[in-house]
Amino acid sequence: MSELVPGLVSVIVPIYNVEPFLRDCLDSLRAQTYTDLQVILVDDGSTDGSPAIAEEYVAADRRFQLIRQANAGLSAARNAGLPAANGEFLAFVDSDDLLAAHAYELLVGALEDGADFATGGVVRLTSRGTHRGAPHKTAITRTKLDAHVSTRRSLLADRTIWNKLFRRSFYDRHGFEFPVGRLYEDAPVTVPAHALANKVAVVAGTIYFWRLREGAVRSITQSGGDLRNLVDRFHSIDLAAEALDRAGKKELRQAFLRLSIQDQLSNYFKFLPSATPEFQSTFMELSRAYLKQVDPAVIGELPAEIRPHWKLINQGRFDDLIELIDHGYRLNAKPVKASHVEAVVRSITWESGKLVLAGSLGSPAAPTSRTGRLKVFWASNPAEGRRIPIWSRSQPGGFVLRLKPESLRSGSSWQPGQWTIAAAVTQGLQLRKTVVRVPPEWTEPMPRIPVAPGVWVMPFAAKSDLRVSVIKADGWLTGTHRDGDDLVLVGRLRERRDSAQVRLCRAAGIVAHTVAAEIGADGHEFTARVPLDWIALNVRDDNHAEGHYGQRFLLELVTGETVRLMAGDEYRAMRTPYGSDEVFTTVAESNRAVSIATRPQGPVVTDIRWQPDGVLMFSGDSPVPAEGQLLLRLRGRRKDLGLPLKVVDGRWEVAVDPAGVPTLAGRLPLVAGTWDLTFRAPGNRHETTTPLAFDAAVLAALPLEGPENDGVRGRMRGGPNDRAVLDLIVPETGPEEHSRLLKRYFPASGRPDLRDVVLLDAAPGRRFFDDPAALLAELRSRPDAPPVLWTVDRGQPLPDGVEAVSLGSEAWYAALATSRWVVTNDNLPLWFRPSPEQVVLRLAGGWPVARSGALASAHPLGQTLIDQLRSDAASWTAVASPSLTATPVLREEFGFDGTVLEYGRPANDLLSSIDRDAAKAHVLQLLGLPEKTSLVLYAPTRRPSDLRRRGASDPGRLLDLLGVATALPPDHRLLVRRHPGVPDDVMGQVDGVLDVTAYPQVSELLLATDMLVTDYSALLADYASTGRPALLYVPDLEEFEGSPGLNVDLEREAPGPLLRESSEVAAALQDIPAIVAEYRHRAEAFAATHGAGGEGGAAAKLVDWMMAAGR
Repeated sequence: MSELVPGLVSVIVPIYNVEPFLRDCLDSLRAQTYTDLQVILVDDGSTDGSPAIAEEYVAADRRFQLIRQANAGLSAARNAGLPAANGEFLAFVDSDDLLAAHAYELLVGALEDGADFATGGVVRLTSRGTHRGAPHKTAITRTKLDAHVSTRRSLLADRTIWNKLFRRSFYDRHGFEFPVGRLYEDAPVTVPAHALANKVAVVAGTIYFWRLREGAVRSITQSGGDLRNLVDRFHSIDLAAEALDRAGKKELRQAFLRLSIQDQLSNYFKFLPSATPEFQSTFMELSRAYLKQVDPAVIGELPAEIRPHWKLINQGRFDDLIELIDHGYRLNAKPVKASHVEAVVRSITWESGKLVLAGSLGSPAAPTSRTGRLKVFWASNPAEGRRIPIWSRSQPGGFVLRLKPESLRSGSSWQPGQWTIAAAVTQGLQLRKTVVRVPPEWTEPMPRIPVAPGVWVMPFAAKSDLRVSVIKADGWLTGTHRDGDDLVLVGRLRERRDSAQVRLCRAAGIVAHTVAAEIGADGHEFTARVPLDWIALNVRDDNHAEGHYGQRFLLELVTGETVRLMAGDEYRAMRTPYGSDEVFTTVAESNRAVSIATRPQGPVVTDIRWQPDGVLMFSGDSPVPAEGQLLLRLRGRRKDLGLPLKVVDGRWEVAVDPAGVPTLAGRLPLVAGTWDLTFRAPGNRHETTTPLAFDAAVLAALPLEGPENDGVRGRMRGGPNDRAVLDLIVPETGPEEHSRLLKRYFPASGRPDLRDVVLLDAAPGRRFFDDPAALLAELRSRPDAPPVLWTVDRGQPLPDGVEAVSLGSEAWYAALATSRWVVTNDNLPLWFRPSPEQVVLRLAGGWPVARSGALASAHPLGQTLIDQLRSDAASWTAVASPSLTATPVLREEFGFDGTVLEYGRPANDLLSSIDRDAAKAHVLQLLGLPEKTSLVLYAPTRRPSDLRRRGASDPGRLLDLLGVATALPPDHRLLVRRHPGVPDDVMGQVDGVLDVTAYPQVSELLLATDMLVTDYSALLADYASTGRPALLYVPDLEEFEGSPGLNVDLEREAPGPLLRESSEVAAALQDIPAIVAEYRHRAEAFAATHGAGGEGGAAAKLVDWMMAAGR
């Protein structure tokens, strides 16, 4: 190796088959604000277009170079790049991830105090945006430039290599090398590095975006159910522990082994119940050997939620372990302890210079009970070690506090700090303490008041805790404005000064730029000029458009000592375009500290207003032309709503009606929850989505309450990082209300009279599909039919000719108790018991290909499932079976020995009542597709393992949608129908794939489809009724046969080929007519033995039976 180049950062990037992600990764390296880079690309024998992309960047930028080698794995590729690296600093980047534009500038700055390496904050990157996740969420929580793992044990979880910048001298001195041929190769390097370093610079700000792959092609760290993954995880931990042992770090070794149980090995619990026997036995063998290395006391020190699991592992009790794992998924929310006391603030005001806090005080477990007579409140400041009493006036179930700001002074002076408001109350002979909380639905402003020159007191919420902050500023800003290419800061000093400086810091202690302030004649007024090209970028790649290069500079004032620069009362934030960015100032809510930040130029919300009809209007401006979508994204689920947004003459406007948005099933209300607001637009190479920007004045005016609509409240409120969100809040039935409704409608005696109405309580309230919809159509066709009620949940379609009954409402309780006919296709409430005259019809759905009841083996719900079925079966008058051959199976699955009606499946009446060509024309018209389009429908069933690990039934995780859609012949389109119990749609996950789950008639989709791709779904039998075969994509056939099991021998009877790989599906779809010709006879045989109707008339026969049974 040649002599190291001072200041040069060498970055090693291994590449293997990452064509969809590589450009974004390399763009982020090319965009680094620290330009003294050497980027070493190591192609590890890629078989896709990755090498060609790498060559492009090498040709365009002299800082990039390419090394080629035969495929040998990630570790070998990293090790191969090391001899070519000649920088003073060394870094690694995975080629499917990307960096913040200032990442290496920040890390190099963090090393100026002499640390051996720097480590930075990480966020997970998905198509939904970014979020903080394990392990970095707990490992890297605050900036500290002289940290060490010996005093900050959480750094043992900072195991990844790519969020770090090493001094090459430190790296070489300890001879670090990645283990070749193994997964989880980072920890054997990073864990001993933490232990061997003299000090480590920890930077909490985000410098790295760790991509979470969402398709069927999983990354190494996302393949938890793979046997090699399991073995190599244990091996990685062993290597790291051995390195700690060799370094003489015995205590750290034990701490690392204990932490690894918590944040690595326990993650396998969600895979164990449905894993192969080999995986299960290997896990037990490796785990028990692992425990022999650990201090015996460690198991007893584990968190309560995993401690019993590891006790069972240590004892070799595998069956009990599996039952314990699944039992955890069946538990309801933990009841609140009766001894628990909550103090919740309901009002915060300033009266006559005093902070007045009013709220409620009591036990959530017994809301009507009273707490004791003694109530004590105080404010505490841990930093000063002080606690001061607060005057309080007691009232039933509540409190009123009056806090004098001067009581927060330290002697005669004001000191900055935060005070927590706490309470203590008596419960019997016990004294209970609690912190005063701010409720999540809080909407009122929390104003501050000045108490001395440059000193303010203000309440604020720290997460959910109420705190009072004393803000003391040596200087504060009164304004900012642009002058040419400079940003001018105008402010005032608390004390007269001859000189001052303003620093721009990327993080606490890391100074990027310093400017001298001009002091006015009075010694108090000052101005400082900051060149805008210090702040803004001029980069226009897709990463920038998505906001990943956003800059943020903390402002510090130096007047002898260094403090944060605050915002004065009169200060107003500003924004201005420069380069490819919009530069804006922002004020922290907790302490009024000012920062300068950037975001990509684009639409900015300058006004939000609720109209009287409940429509939410957004309007704004944009410094550049823009056209795309205002994209609302439901937090916690993959559900999007896109509305057109176009900038005309610098302005734009979009209306959002929460009561009705366009879907395939017509206009439906938005689902309750929190909706993030983003802007989606065409990018250079792919669509880009960035958080929607808000003007500071708009954020300051939030929250904004909308009018109540059908019991639903809408609220716009501020969110983190200068954003805002839309909350849609649906009232819930609490325990007290539930008890009241049961007493009224389901008393032990004297039940309300029945009404001649039909209640369709479908799935329950989630969907208007399939068999219930067919029964409704039949009822509506009869002039003498009784009225029909339909249980609906928000965001679900409501068919014509029915009266809606909101799930969980009093009307729903009344309907269950008083409807003469109750029709269901899912679970009934456990408390439901029909009156003797009620008719309860259970629609069984399609032919039960997959086991889902008493026949299911190793089901996550275990006995809970059996108890639910027994409860339901006791209420049923009859079960509607799809066919004669399904009845014996259903009797066993349901444990039902009553009347079974073998009339066929009502939803399949459509298969014989309309022409296939007409159905296809109608479907294509509704989907907006050309009339000659051939349709491929992918409709997988739900996996019970979804209860253990969310996403197991996600169509986009099962099948490589992008690969299949890309490989389809011309004029073919891939449609996806999720199981109705799978909430996350696939729209936006893969371009060109349509999610048709909301399509109201699945039978029409089956008629229109040229080829069905499915697995263990009842649709398999429905589609066979059309006489056409299907492709069975069954990558987890053995796992599914083990849990929950199948009622059909697919190897022998499948109405089409069994395919295990996405590439096999893509290949089969190249010639659909050939598949039809080859497997038509098998489809006909399957329909003969597992048919689910299709001859017609099933709905009419069922309605005839209902009317006769109810009279």
